[in-house]
Formats: sequence, structure tokens, C-alpha cells
Amino acid sequence: MATLWLDYQRDRPFRQAGLLLLALVLGALVVTVAYYIELSDEATGWEDKLEQIERDRGSRPAIGAGRRDRVDSPEVRRANEVLRQLSLPWELLFRTVESVAGDDVTLLALEPDMEKRVVKISGEAKDFPAMLNYITQLEAKEVFGPVYLQSHEVQQQDPNRPVRFALLVVWRGKS
Repeated sequence: MATLWLDYQRDRPFRQAGLLLLALVLGALVVTVAYYIELSDEATGWEDKLEQIERDRGSRPAIGAGRRDRVDSPEVRRANEVLRQLSLPWELLFRTVESVAGDDVTLLALEPDMEKRVVKISGEAKDFPAMLNYITQLEAKEVFGPVYLQSHEVQQQDPNRPVRFALLVVWRGKS
């Protein structure tokens, strides 16, 4: 049996045209980048001149309209929010919540809401008195204010019948 040779790319009429187009696009990219750098340098020069004029007048440099837009941008606001959350005393919060738990309570989730200054704690207690004891111990800590029991449910499918609960704790921690 004879070998069959299939050549689907026999004619390549646009190969040179494609290379020429690629070269033109790369050339245009180089020209555009050079023009952008030139404009950026010119803008920086004008900003420096403006700052020098303001310094010579004896007043503080004015913030241009473009800079004001950047300060009010959503990205800057989000970055400030992240910075504010990172500066909170997280270690104190975690250490306090975990130290109160003991052997009868297992913490499942901890959801702080810094705007409302509350922490939602989800957990599971050995029994109902263990849960009430945990709430009492949390309220006794000076870091926390009142503790509100949002929900509780005895886990009937578990032979030990633990109590799953959700608490809302007012956080007095310093920010």
C-alpha cells in the first residue's frame, strides 16, 4: 500500500504580507511608547515647575485636579480600608476568643465586622450549660461588650447531642 502524503499548507501567499504587517505593528508600538515617554517627561517637568512656583510664592503646593481624582478613586479607598483593617488588634481578638473557649466549646467561625464593631462567632458546645458559660466568660472580658445569642440548635444526629450556636459580640477593641 502506498503512503499518502497530505500537505494542507502548500500555498502560502500571505506569509510575506504577514511578516510585513508584524513589522509595521512593532514599529508603531515603538513610536507610541517613545511618544508616551516624551509626554510623561513633559508632564513631570510642568508639575515640577508648578511646585517651584508655589514654593516661591510661600504657599503649599496645590494638588491638581488629576491628583484629586486619584485620591478619591475606588482603588485608593479600598487600599485605605485594607490598611485600616490590618492595623486593628487582630491578635488580641483571636487570643481572647480562643482563651475563653476551653475544652467544652469548639470554635467553627469568626467573622469580624469592623464598621459595626461586632464579631460573629459560630461554635459548638458540649451542652447547653457549656454554651452559657462561654457567653458569660466572653462578656467578662474587657475587650468585649454585650454578647447576643443569635441562634442555637441541638445536633440530634450526633449521639453526644452538642449545641451548635451563633453569637454576636460587641467589640470594644481599640482601632
